[in-house]
Amino acid sequence: MEWDVKLGEEITVFDPRLSYELTKYRPINKEQGLDFNPDWFREDAISKLSTGKYSKTIYGTKAYVDFWKERFRRCIHGHEVNGYRITGDNYFWLNFYRLKSSMEGSKASSGRHLAFPMFLVFQYEYFHYVEMAEILGKDVGLLKARALGFSEMAASLCARPFITTPNYRVLASAFSEKHLKPLLSKIWPQLDWLNVETEGAFKRLRMVTNTNMHKKASIKMRDGGETGHMSEIEGVVADSPEKIRGDRVERLLFEEAGSDKVLKKKYLQGEALITVLGGQRVGTRIVWGTGGDEGPSLEGIKDIVLKPDVYNILRVRHNYTPDGREIETAMFIPAYRMVAHLLDNRGWCDPESAKAWYEYQRKLKAEDPKGLLIYKAEYCFTIEEALIQQGDNIFPREELAEQSAQIEIYKSTPVPTTGYLLWKRDSNDQPEGVKWKNDPDGKIKILEHPMISPDGTDYKNLYVAGIDSIDIGTADSTGTDKKPSHFCIVIKKRTFGLQEPKYVAIYKDRPKDPREAYEIAAKLLTYYSCQAVLESTRTALLTYFRDNKFIHLLMRRPRATMSDVAKGNSNMYGAPASVKVIQHYRELIYDFILDYAFTIAFKEMVDQLLEYSDENKKEYDIVAAMGMAELGDEELSFKKPQARELPGKQFQDIGWWKDSKGYKHYGVIPKSKEERNVRARITENDTWLYTDSKIREEDLWTNRS
Repeated sequence: MEWDVKLGEEITVFDPRLSYELTKYRPINKEQGLDFNPDWFREDAISKLSTGKYSKTIYGTKAYVDFWKERFRRCIHGHEVNGYRITGDNYFWLNFYRLKSSMEGSKASSGRHLAFPMFLVFQYEYFHYVEMAEILGKDVGLLKARALGFSEMAASLCARPFITTPNYRVLASAFSEKHLKPLLSKIWPQLDWLNVETEGAFKRLRMVTNTNMHKKASIKMRDGGETGHMSEIEGVVADSPEKIRGDRVERLLFEEAGSDKVLKKKYLQGEALITVLGGQRVGTRIVWGTGGDEGPSLEGIKDIVLKPDVYNILRVRHNYTPDGREIETAMFIPAYRMVAHLLDNRGWCDPESAKAWYEYQRKLKAEDPKGLLIYKAEYCFTIEEALIQQGDNIFPREELAEQSAQIEIYKSTPVPTTGYLLWKRDSNDQPEGVKWKNDPDGKIKILEHPMISPDGTDYKNLYVAGIDSIDIGTADSTGTDKKPSHFCIVIKKRTFGLQEPKYVAIYKDRPKDPREAYEIAAKLLTYYSCQAVLESTRTALLTYFRDNKFIHLLMRRPRATMSDVAKGNSNMYGAPASVKVIQHYRELIYDFILDYAFTIAFKEMVDQLLEYSDENKKEYDIVAAMGMAELGDEELSFKKPQARELPGKQFQDIGWWKDSKGYKHYGVIPKSKEERNVRARITENDTWLYTDSKIREEDLWTNRS
């Protein structure tokens, strides 16, 4: 079998779907690795379970020495069978590490016993990832769902070199003692067990340093000195960056990084512990966090995961994203990589079946919105879900979580249509209206098309828009921004009679040329016959609208954003992005969510509101656009939506009339049979749309200039 990535080729990313000659990693999934057998790599564990011993050889004999020499080799350099290889850490994990496990088929609350780990494909991938990072001089970053066994694996990553490699130093750190103790309480019993259960081969005396925080494999000499293996594991409670210091280490671990308030500073400080003079690396930083952590502390692990190059993390290519697109981050492992009863004989879990199982669990928990939110974060499908409780989010999470469940689980909300808008032009090639076209590949999402009055006119002040603009597109981007801003426009339908307000349309994109986004915004504003509030610092869009005679589609500065509200009226366009203004529009968004969260049908809008962090507010373009729309709605609060009167409009007959099918309708009485047919088709869904009877039903026209 040929290697996808051959020895000598540059490796900048680990893709678990490719084979790598560097570590002899081969994928194991639905189509690949079908002949793989985990028992090839568990022979020592199987022997220990069946006979009570690893080897039947006699201590001190050549057979004994040869047997254990081979086990040391496998635990350090890995083991290869039938074209497949596992790393040394993986071999040690499977054969010499003991963890608590439930008896298969045992009843609940019957307790757990110590057992050897079973082979799991996602763990196999992680161990290869660690080894590849160490070879390449990179660091290891991981964000994961809960209950995947990584705390135990971290303990194994500490214990293995302590046993196998002289003068190896491991430093395990955490922000608090409550986060560090669980890791150390897993490591120390392993060392004790190995001292007793490995026929003396893995026995490491700890005569000099043997505390609850620090253990060293050494023997005390009569002259007071020490000798021996000299490997050591030290735990440190590092609630400040200055505590990450000391002698050089080969592995520097950051336990439960999602709960670490000073993670980034500590991580950077740790660079000095894994390098020597001249910058040569002698060690590796290993950092991981778990979905479900809460608060601003998540920002550290978020940055490390999403910006791996900045933190020297080996990137991983995957498609664990809301829309299935491929991205490169630190390693992320979703919950559906592991459902015990869905594992096959290779330790691989079918993601589709596992995802369906977790979706069912979510549905069961949907009646408790807050509980569902926590469950989604802990047993996450995406990085976004894992970080759902990050930051200083002021928005009502319970209401948003409930609406998220309605959209994703119950699927009870209307599904927005996707498509694009085209100009309708006059004889002088000037825009005089727009046409909607359904297209699954379109970038505009519409929940509700513009409302038209019974006499065929549009409504004034019924809709308002907000824009979070960009001044450059991808063509002019430097490529240094790992999470570039997107252009976003949202359309809000204001309160109308007994109808509640709602967001009815959204467009979000970062095109090569920003003028593409500007024109789409102009089309949307024309389609809904409304004005938009723009952040005043985005001058490129303002210039474009002036040059192309769209300036009437922008709202002048809202009075609430002025320093002197009493003066009113301003010749300026847009709202300033000051702290005071941002605080104000966040309060407006808060009030909208509290009262009308149930109207939000756009998943991406709910997701951003749930994930919002004031510290990183620039990343949330939909929220910013909503803020502008809310400012616009507030500015129009004294203006009631009403039908717009057309020039030269004449009185029309109002009353009951019958269409061609004999159905009765109330409103403006159509003057022609053709118009009756058009109106009949429109009112069947109790929705007023103005359309041309000569075009197809899906091609909706609005004649607005």
